Amino acid sequence: MPARGRPRRLADPANVFTRAILWVPHPEMLWQRVGGMLVLERQMFTLARAGLRSVFITAPKPDAARLEALRLPPGLEMRWVSQDDAALNECEPPYLGISADHLIRVETLAFIARQNFPSSVSYEDASALGVVQAAPTREDVLARVKQSLPEGSFRRLEAPLSSPATVDWLMAAGPKPQDGFMARYFDRHLSLAASRALLDTAVTPNQMTIFSTLLGLVGTGFFLGDTRLSYATGALLVWLHSVLDGCDGELARVRFQESSFGSDLDFWGDNLVHLALFACLGAGFWLSGHRHTLLLAGVADAAVLASAWTAWRHRRARRAGRRDGGPEAGVVDEAEGGGFESKLSRLENALAQRDFIYLLVLLAFIDMVYEFLWAAAIGGCLYFAIMLYLRRVHHHEQAQPHPAR
Repeated sequence: MPARGRPRRLADPANVFTRAILWVPHPEMLWQRVGGMLVLERQMFTLARAGLRSVFITAPKPDAARLEALRLPPGLEMRWVSQDDAALNECEPPYLGISADHLIRVETLAFIARQNFPSSVSYEDASALGVVQAAPTREDVLARVKQSLPEGSFRRLEAPLSSPATVDWLMAAGPKPQDGFMARYFDRHLSLAASRALLDTAVTPNQMTIFSTLLGLVGTGFFLGDTRLSYATGALLVWLHSVLDGCDGELARVRFQESSFGSDLDFWGDNLVHLALFACLGAGFWLSGHRHTLLLAGVADAAVLASAWTAWRHRRARRAGRRDGGPEAGVVDEAEGGGFESKLSRLENALAQRDFIYLLVLLAFIDMVYEFLWAAAIGGCLYFAIMLYLRRVHHHEQAQPHPAR
């Protein structure tokens, strides 16, 4: 499974809007929890991830102890003012006015912050309440052009804040577009249910990564046995590891807890389970008298290590070259079009998905894990070969001089 990304700052560095006013009609709402964090914390992370740098909060400033307990994004300047405070005039246009009674998707706010509006625009909900107001200049509020936001891009906060509909809206940010077919249409339903139950607990994404990795390692140990029951038990535990492996990223994205360390922990945890799985398969068959299976396991593990190291170097290179902190989705960016490289890149990304776990479960129940070991050895080498070829093509294209325009 592709590892969860590090913190994402989706906006372009050249944002038109870098300042905001958070209009707070109900100050007490800022200190209520929704989706595992305070409303105030969620609003501040949304602003920071959208590329805003300073915010005026129209609410009484809390005491030092309350401020100290907040989890806030670094680099975001916060000022507490009243709605009729003259200090609000220091928020020079262009600025965004944002309703604290609404939650808005980071991607939506980032898109608005990049626009160069000729005049003021007010984005409203179905009740004609303002969600975001873009003020490029100081204009009369009544002169603003009114527009609607796309469905699903915002959520009005109403009591009770943690209503099922609000939590559903928050959890929609959990899945990743790179999921394979089974992960998208089956695993995610299970992992999202687990993440939903954990959302308001103290369980962290990294703790979920460690737990799912340990569960997978326990499952691989059952392949040292030689019975169908042992294989089926091991396969189901490895499958459960795969399902729960989605929870760390879901919790991280919904709670704004993504980190480079968490992404790396997830990446190496997955690869450790794969190494242990093939090693235990080979050792189990070797103990049963199939002497060549250690070689098969060695080939499969060598392919895993080679692919992991290549992917790791690629991830580090992309991370060093990214200033926006974008998601680290794949080993090789999928080529566009319908050519040979495009088909290979789609095959490479398909092989990287966790859907192969279902093949393991099926073969375990029909007592054909020996065939799975062969498939793993061949498939692992094929995956590594495709990865090397696509990286070579990608590197060659980047090295070509670009024609003058």
